[in-house]
Amino acid sequence: MQKFTRPLTREIELAGERLALTFSERGIALRTVGSRKAPWEITWPALVCHLMGKCNAPGVEPSLEQLTEAIRSFKSTPAPTSQAPAPEVHKEVVHEPHASPPPPHEVPVSSSEGVLGTSTAP
Repeated sequence: MQKFTRPLTREIELAGERLALTFSERGIALRTVGSRKAPWEITWPALVCHLMGKCNAPGVEPSLEQLTEAIRSFKSTPAPTSQAPAPEVHKEVVHEPHASPPPPHEVPVSSSEGVLGTSTAP
């Protein structure tokens, strides 16, 4: 088994945001790249219990019995298969010459704090 000699950080992009994941002997820390805020962290035992649906309340570490049960469940349950969404098929829409154009689509405009409103897209 390879042990952590120092934390290992990798960047990922999700929902247009760059996030830094730091893997350490204790668990995983998640933060926004460039942020000075304290990261969100989860320990390895809490991660295993969460994945197997054997969680405590957030921020409460699982007991040895809960961790043992989560690992037992992990070993006996097949991994879920991810259901990738079917690719979108774009069909060409043919409009009659005298038909009115379709209404514009509303596109949510968001920031890191949430949805700000909508914008009309062509």
